[in-house]
Amino acid sequence: MGGLASASIVYRLASPRHPRRSVLTIAAPSVPHLGLLLGVALVAGLAGGFVGGVIALQLDDDPAPPASSVAAPVAQTAVSLGDDERMREAIARVSPAVVTIVVDLPDVVEDGVGVIERRNFGSGIVISGDGYVITNFDVVECAEQITVVFQNGERRPAQVSADDAPFTDLAILVTDPTGLRAASLGDLRTLEFGEPVAAISSGLITFENQVKLGVLSARLSQFPRDGVLLLDMLQADATINNGDSGGALVSADGEVIGLLTVVVRESEGRQVDGVSIAHSADSIRPIVEAVVATNANPRARIGIEHVNSQHVSLSPDLIAALRDDEESAVELPVSEGALIVNVDPGSPADLAGVTTGDIVVGVDALQVDGSQPFANLLAFAQVDVGLDLFVVRGDEQLVIPVVPQAISGAAS
Repeated sequence: MGGLASASIVYRLASPRHPRRSVLTIAAPSVPHLGLLLGVALVAGLAGGFVGGVIALQLDDDPAPPASSVAAPVAQTAVSLGDDERMREAIARVSPAVVTIVVDLPDVVEDGVGVIERRNFGSGIVISGDGYVITNFDVVECAEQITVVFQNGERRPAQVSADDAPFTDLAILVTDPTGLRAASLGDLRTLEFGEPVAAISSGLITFENQVKLGVLSARLSQFPRDGVLLLDMLQADATINNGDSGGALVSADGEVIGLLTVVVRESEGRQVDGVSIAHSADSIRPIVEAVVATNANPRARIGIEHVNSQHVSLSPDLIAALRDDEESAVELPVSEGALIVNVDPGSPADLAGVTTGDIVVGVDALQVDGSQPFANLLAFAQVDVGLDLFVVRGDEQLVIPVVPQAISGAAS
């Protein structure tokens, strides 16, 4: 197992967390084995699922974040459907807008097994009478066919109109709008911690909606998930499970205040009771309104922002694991950064000359690291406003100017 090469490249990259300019020393040259590294990263980040017969149900499930990421639940009094008429009315108002999302994924052929059909199941919320439905991007990623199932059993085909991954776990679908009843996004400025909330989501087996009650317990400025820090998240103590992702966190006013996103689990896989995490309505409202108005997400992209499918987030722990693996013999010139594994053809990054194997260590002089993941540094890029990527390519150090554009479509 070799250490860092002796040749050094020094970048001076500013960090917003520290007023002084941080210095990143980069030793060059060995080119990593991209397939192995990507495989390790994907194994570390893939969600668990249930497998039955030839149907593999890939259900949203995330490893637990550090303990500091989850706030302690707020002290509360018992809330029940029977003694809270206001909450009963709120649930009755929103529930018809909560649907089941069934996603057919590409078949997989395994030796000795044959063709394995795969499906994702999740929840969604009708958010506009024009047929727009919001759900989690993880639910519909790589979909070949999407079906929206309503409480009465009616099924309608749907398509992805736009997504906001990886910056938020949001996808916006469009389906036949006939007779749809839409929910409205609420204003969090009117809410206080400790107020009652309901998590409404699809039942995994019957497709009939289920309800869990609790209180709004915290507002998290960031939540770590798979190489991205999700921003402006809500925490409630209405526990959510597999299949609930994409459901509605609802206030007693009958408004959607959050999009259910994360099932919190401990490191050994056991679910953390009494915790649910949701994107706040405030964080997704501008995106939803823009897509409903224009059928496109105006967010600027460069074509390498998707974690795992377009870049792998390097960390000291991952690098150490690769160096300790006798079969890998991988040596990387940096301990943190974003290893590019796929560049979207024709994208701004592709046109600028970014290639597979490049390691982005900075964006506009801001260092890429665990506290500032690559995707987060790209989240505030603006259309037609150039940015500089600080790149290590073999034994070279490069600054590559890129001009972000509003490009739609999910990475496969």
